This record gives sequence, C-alpha cells and structure tokens, in this order.
Amino acid sequence: MPAKKTTPAKPAAKAAPATKAKPAAAAAAPAEDAEPKKHRVQLATVLGIGISQARCATHLKYYLGDEAVEAEIKELRAEVKAATEAKEEAKVADLKAQISEKSKTLVRTSSGTPIAAATMMNSLVIELIRYGMDQAIAGQRKIVEVAHLHENSPESLSLYPLFDKCASWAGYDPAHEEELKKQRTAQNKAAKDAREAKKKAAEEEEKAGGKPAAKTPAKAAPAADADDGESGGVKTTFNTYVENTLKTVKAEELPDGTKPYATMRVSNRVREYISDMVAEAIARLACLARIIVTYAMDVRTMNADHIKVVVRMLLTDAGRSEDQIEEVTQQIDDKLKIYHDHLESEKAKKAEELTDEKKAEIAQKKAETEIARKKKQADMAAKRAVESAEKAKALRAETAKLEAATK
Repeated sequence: MPAKKTTPAKPAAKAAPATKAKPAAAAAAPAEDAEPKKHRVQLATVLGIGISQARCATHLKYYLGDEAVEAEIKELRAEVKAATEAKEEAKVADLKAQISEKSKTLVRTSSGTPIAAATMMNSLVIELIRYGMDQAIAGQRKIVEVAHLHENSPESLSLYPLFDKCASWAGYDPAHEEELKKQRTAQNKAAKDAREAKKKAAEEEEKAGGKPAAKTPAKAAPAADADDGESGGVKTTFNTYVENTLKTVKAEELPDGTKPYATMRVSNRVREYISDMVAEAIARLACLARIIVTYAMDVRTMNADHIKVVVRMLLTDAGRSEDQIEEVTQQIDDKLKIYHDHLESEKAKKAEELTDEKKAEIAQKKAETEIARKKKQADMAAKRAVESAEKAKALRAETAKLEAATK
C-alpha cells in the first residue's frame, strides 16, 4: 500500500498586534458555561473484544481488492473529470458505464463483516494464549514461547480449523524458532551492554569535571503497527491488539477468586507469531467468503453471514459437533447485537441534541434523497422496459420468419 502523504508545515502566522491584558476575572469563563468534554469510546471497547474491527476491515479490504481493476477505475475517473470540464457529455456517459462495469467485479463489505471477523480473531487469540500458558505452567515455565503453542494437542482447540493451514502455523520449525531466540537474546544483550557502557562513560566524564551526565533516555518501544514484512503485504499488524487480548487473559479470575494466568509472561516472539497468524487467518476467511459471494450468491457485498458460513464449513469439515459450531457462531450474533444496540443508542443521543430546525433540515434532505433514488429506479425500470419491448419485437419477427419458412 502506498505511504501516507505528509502535509507540509504551514508558514508561521504573523504576530497579532499587542492588546491590553484583560482582568483575570473577565478572562476566565464561568465553570457552569463550559461544555463537558466528549470522550470517544472505541468500538472494540463497546464490543468487549481486544481485536480491532477497524484493523480487520483494513485487512479484509486488502484481500478482497483487485489492485489492477482499482487502478483502472482510478484512471477512468480522472478521464471523467477531464471530459466533464471539456463538456463532452457522450464521453462522460461512456466512461461512467465502463466504471460501473469494472466496479461490479469488486467485492465490498458491510459494516458487520469486520465485526464478525474481529470476533472470531479475538476468540482465536484467547484460545491460543490460554493454551500456551497452560502448556508453560504444565512444564513449570513462567514465560510462554512459540513452542508451547504447538505442544501436545492444539488440534483440540475449537477454532483450530481456522488457523491450522495458515503459513505461520503450518510452516512452524522448532529449529528456526530456537535459532531466532538465540539471535534476539544476543541482540538484546549487545544493546544492554552498549547502554551500560555509554552510561558508565558519562559518569566517569562527570567525575573528571566534565558536564553532568545526561539521563539515558528510556528505550523506545518498537512501533506496534509497523510493517513487519510478514502480513501479506498489508502495512498494519495486530501486535497492539494481541497485547490487549493478552491483558484480558491475564486478568481472568476463577470462581474461587484466583487468577491462574496473572503471573505468566509471554515472549515478544509469541506476540509477533500470533499477530501474523491473525492476519493470515483473516486472509483465509476473506478468500473463502469471496468465493461464496462471487460464485454462489452472485452479489457484490460480503456481510457477516458469509463469514459465519465459512466458519461453519471449516468447523464442520474438521468434525466439530453442531453444539460447538453453534457456540462459536453465536459469538458473532451476540457481538452484532451489541453493535446494533450501540448504533441505536448513539442515534437516539444525537436526536435528543438536535434542534427542531435541524430535524426539519435532516428530514428534508432524507426526502430529497429518497425522491432521487425513486427517480433513478424509475429510469432504470423504463430503460429495461424499452429493452424488453425491443427484444420481444425481435423475437416476434424471428418467429414470423420461421413460421413463413415452414409453410
């Protein structure tokens, strides 16, 4: 994906002429007149999941997209703009028709699609982290490594069929992971030694009468959403969201009040590994759902039900019971209900804040939009009627010729 454009810095504004200072009492606005600050709540928080549906939407869009077709549409739109400015109406109509035809090959997603995907990915990550922690605890280890995810019988996990064929999981190599672990240990040690040497040199310089030793800045955390080169070309990862889900698992409390995972630690490599798997699992869901949408349903929009169908197919193929499948797919229905209830709640809040004039304005715009939509439908119906009449006329002429030839 192309890098984001940076906005050039604006030139400094001219200094305003000096004005007399106002009395402090007049400068401060009364507290009762101040509007309460609105805090935006993340939808993932509303849904009660750690995996961001917005990040899932980014990955779904990438895997459902067709870069070649999208590039062609972009070029055609530029031509439409030029033709419009040149007032070439016939060319504009032709170009728009081409855009419409090409757009039919692209698959879009409904608002519920990324929520369904995020729900499944959240459950997948929770299952994997719990399983890895259980294996580490059984081996009397305090740190979960990638090897723990593969120990014993991970295929017994409910959502195993969603990630078992992902490249990261299927291509797991214990020797490679061990070598990677050694490399990272050596890199971390070298970085630590370099920091300590720098700090020691600064302290010695201070003792010798030099400048006071500057405080060593805290080590910057790696960008959680940077491209790690392993997410199928998408420039965003799920590192941050895997961390969110990890915190949820560590905070889990049993009925007796104990927290079995509170003291467990998880290596950074496990975080990366699961992040890659989430991206790959979404790609798998998207590709399979696209087949259903394009070839079976012959529609242009993928919705949450298509994700549910793919999940059901994968779990059924793996021999999961109907009860297990229902339990998994019910999670999607539950989150979608929360989402729609949230939308209605927000809509009601906004409606309460509107003045009568604003409500009338919105109603007017809604009526105008509906009228435009009906007119467009009427035009399309009329066009189809003309085409049908011409087709019927041609068929009657062909029938007459056949009848004449048989007499």
